Amino acid sequence: MSSALESVTVSNRPLEMTVTKPEVAPEEDERKKRRRERNKIAAAKCRNKKKEKTECLQKESEKLESVNAELKAQIEELKNEKQHLIYMLNLHRPTCIVRAQNGRTPEDERNLFIQQIKEGTLQS
Repeated sequence: MSSALESVTVSNRPLEMTVTKPEVAPEEDERKKRRRERNKIAAAKCRNKKKEKTECLQKESEKLESVNAELKAQIEELKNEKQHLIYMLNLHRPTCIVRAQNGRTPEDERNLFIQQIKEGTLQS
């Protein structure tokens, strides 16, 4: 007794199913092409704009770093000049005639000046 299943042969190949797209009207196809083209142009424009902005920010960053370096150098130069002027003033101070309006002697003034230099509270 042979069953119906024995008479069916099965192929080793995968079943091929063809999925058919519904027919698209030529106007619809043309509209999609135009839309894709517009999108492509917009995307390129966006990428270019982003690239320009990045380059602009990079240039500004480099400029600010340069200005910062110049300002730091100027700070160092001014610190050195300040130290030199304090040193010169300190050398000159003992030879100055100090009027003792407040009752201090020239030696008291000198010591006060040295103390202010050490504390960094010297005022011009």
